[in-house]
Amino acid sequence: MRNEANDGATFDVLDAAPLPMPPTDLVPLEASAGTLVILHALLPHWSGVNRSDKSRHAYSLHCISESSTYPQWNWLQRNSQLPLRRLDKVAATL
Repeated sequence: MRNEANDGATFDVLDAAPLPMPPTDLVPLEASAGTLVILHALLPHWSGVNRSDKSRHAYSLHCISESSTYPQWNWLQRNSQLPLRRLDKVAATL
C-alpha cells in the first residue's frame, strides 16, 4: 500500500517466518538469455540466488478493468501525469 508520505509503497509483513526451501525434486526449465518468462502470480515458482554480476530484472503487470477504482490507501495508484494505459492502445503504438 502507499505509505503516508505518498512517495512509495509500504508492505505489511503477514508472516515473518522464512520461506521454506523448495522440494528437491523440482525440474528446472531452461530459458535462453533474453527470454521472457511469464508466470501467473498464484503459480508456485522458485528462483535461486543470482550469483552473476548482472541484474535479473523482474516486472509485474497488473491487468484491471477500466472501471476499477482503487481505495486511496492501495499502492496501485497513478496520477494524472502518469495515467493507466489501455493495453490495446499501447499495443497499437508498438
